[in-house]
Amino acid sequence: MGFVKKWSGKYANTDPKNPSALGVCDISGFVFNHKDLVKQMEWKGDNKVWTGLLVGKPFEDIPNEQLRPPLVKNDPKPVMNARLPTPYTDPNSPQVLPYPLLMQKLNNFHWGS
Repeated sequence: MGFVKKWSGKYANTDPKNPSALGVCDISGFVFNHKDLVKQMEWKGDNKVWTGLLVGKPFEDIPNEQLRPPLVKNDPKPVMNARLPTPYTDPNSPQVLPYPLLMQKLNNFHWGS
């Protein structure tokens, strides 16, 4: 069983009487027992999803909480048949004419000479 010694390492334990499959960590490249590889998870929305990587437990990344969406409160309920107050207008403020009346007044104005 010379090939078993080749694949044995720090993280893989091989027992000739009770053999188990070996696998390679997708992040580190070290050999692990396949049963010791775990799925690498990441936040997508409000759920954790598998990234497709199988990694050894010492090299597993903790999913980053910053990838979660922020918690937002609901919008307030709208008021049915709302009645808005009449806005205050200052009686002493200068009146601005609508554009057609302003142009008519400017065209009829005698500019001198």
